[in-house]
Amino acid sequence: MLRGRPALGILCFVSFLALKTQAAQRSCTKDIIKRVQTLIDQAPDVVLLDVRLYTPTTEDFEKCRSSNLKCFADEIKVLCEEWKTVGVLIEKFKLDTKLEKLATFFNQTEAACRQCELFKKQNATMFLSDLKSALQMMNQQFCE
Repeated sequence: MLRGRPALGILCFVSFLALKTQAAQRSCTKDIIKRVQTLIDQAPDVVLLDVRLYTPTTEDFEKCRSSNLKCFADEIKVLCEEWKTVGVLIEKFKLDTKLEKLATFFNQTEAACRQCELFKKQNATMFLSDLKSALQMMNQQFCE
């Protein structure tokens, strides 16, 4: 059995690996992608309702994940409320809450990030497609 500094070093290294793995797993979004796909499948049913939503670009998302996830979450709330006005009952599956929680896993300053209201407005189908792409990009980076 190792004693002293070598043992402490090994223990710290193993602990670091475990924490890094847990953080990566928390950033995995496979269940959220399924929920977004459900909304994408419902979007053609409400094509007459011209909802326009602030949509972060992929480039913006790579630079400012936390603030852009919060933007996506806020716009999901808007989308669901708009769809309710035309009688489309939508299960948002707590998607906004899940996106907000996911945003907390990225510890970054938001000073250099654009505000949600400065992004280009897209229709619901494009918005959901861009959200799905951003989440898939995260999965490629953080999921095993």
